[in-house]
Amino acid sequence: MADLDLFGGIASIGVISSLLVSAWQARELARQTATNTGIAAASAMYNSIERLHYVDGCIAADPSIGTYFYGGRSLPSEADSRAHVLVIARMLADTLDYGLMITKLIPDTGSYDGWRDYALEMRRSSPALVWVVRDHPSWWPALVGHWSANPERAA
Repeated sequence: MADLDLFGGIASIGVISSLLVSAWQARELARQTATNTGIAAASAMYNSIERLHYVDGCIAADPSIGTYFYGGRSLPSEADSRAHVLVIARMLADTLDYGLMITKLIPDTGSYDGWRDYALEMRRSSPALVWVVRDHPSWWPALVGHWSANPERAA
């Protein structure tokens, strides 16, 4: 009987040790998951900002088109200039849509209001952007949804 008690005590120590190790592993897994989620969020936001920098680089390379994006200027009537501005407007729409999508999908970016505010400001300051988005709303669902949820105020 003493051997049975000894065996039961050893088994109990084994079970308790196993539970403690499992709890430690679960805690470490949760910590690693939180770290990885944070890294994914930072990486996605970095990617969004890099995309925006690329678009701004295209605008900076031709300063004459800046007012089509940041100055409220209507689309140019000359065909080549119009095509040039519309290409960059589509790139900007892609960038804004991606940034808005990321802030919605990745919880750690949820409080990053910069993209939401910027998308609204760009609607106000870029008729070219508004034109391309209205021309193909299904191409930029996050941007269209955000604009729809935040209607423009009457001036």
